[in-house]
Amino acid sequence: MSEFNLRNYLYNNPLINEEKTSIYELKKGEVGVVDFILGDEEINEVNFDKIKEKFNKALKKGAMTFGVLAAVLGSPNMSQAQKAELKKDVTDSTWFLDKETSFKNDRTLWNNFTQKYVNNPDYNPDFEDIREPLTPDTYKIEKWVNNLGQDSTVYKQYQTQTTTKDRYGNLQTTYSNPGDPVKTVVDKDVKPWKTADFSLVTKKGRIGDYLWSKDKRNSITPDVYKALQKLEKGKEVNTKDRSSLQAKKYQDEGFSSSDFQKVDLDNIDSPSE
Repeated sequence: MSEFNLRNYLYNNPLINEEKTSIYELKKGEVGVVDFILGDEEINEVNFDKIKEKFNKALKKGAMTFGVLAAVLGSPNMSQAQKAELKKDVTDSTWFLDKETSFKNDRTLWNNFTQKYVNNPDYNPDFEDIREPLTPDTYKIEKWVNNLGQDSTVYKQYQTQTTTKDRYGNLQTTYSNPGDPVKTVVDKDVKPWKTADFSLVTKKGRIGDYLWSKDKRNSITPDVYKALQKLEKGKEVNTKDRSSLQAKKYQDEGFSSSDFQKVDLDNIDSPSE
C-alpha cells in the first residue's frame, strides 16, 4: 500500500497553482500585503531574495490569504522558477492530526433525541461507486491542521471488520485496516493560525497550545504533560484532578513525557518527502 503524501496533494492543489485560479477581487487589506511583498522595484535576483523574505513574514503572521497568494504567484514579472520557489515555502508546512472519527456511509442515521431517522451529513454517494466488494461501508475520517492555518479532511475506507459479543451478549463490530484515501478535502482559505476560533472544537490555530509526538499524530496539553512527569517520578494519581487522570491514560497507553515536544512556531520543521 503506497503512503499518501498530503504535502504533495496540497502542492498540486489549485490554491497554489496560478494557472488554475479564478479571478479574485482583492480586499483593501490584501492589496496592502501584496504591495508590501512585491513593492515597486523590478524583480531580479537580488530583489527576489527581499521578496521571498517578506513573503515568508506574511506567512508567519497569518496574512497570506488566498487572494494575496494568487496575486503574488500571478505576477507577470516573476519567473516560473521564482514562483516555484515561493510555492515550496507554502507547501513546506507541517501537518498535525487534529482528531480521528469514523462513520457508516448510510443515507440516514437514527437520532436518539428525536427518535427518528435523519439525513446523514457525512453520506457520500460517490463512495458507493468506488467501494470494494465484501468490504465494510464504514470510513475513517482524519482531520489535520498545519502551521499555515490550513486544514484538511482525509477519508479512508476500512478494509476489515470483526464482530464479537460483549459480556452481556451484545454484538460489537470493530473496524480496522483503513486503506488509501478515497477523498481528501483541503481548506482553500489560508487563515491566520495564531488567532484561534475557540467556538470550534479544533486544534486549528492552536498548535502552539499543545506538545506533540514526533509523527504529529498525538498531542498533549502542558498541564497533562506536567502531570505525566509527576507520575513518572513516582507520584500517585490524583483521582480528583482531571489532568492527573488524563496523564494516567497516556501512561497506560505506553506514552512517556519524552515522547512529546514543544513546537517552535517560528522555525517549524518541514516534513520529509
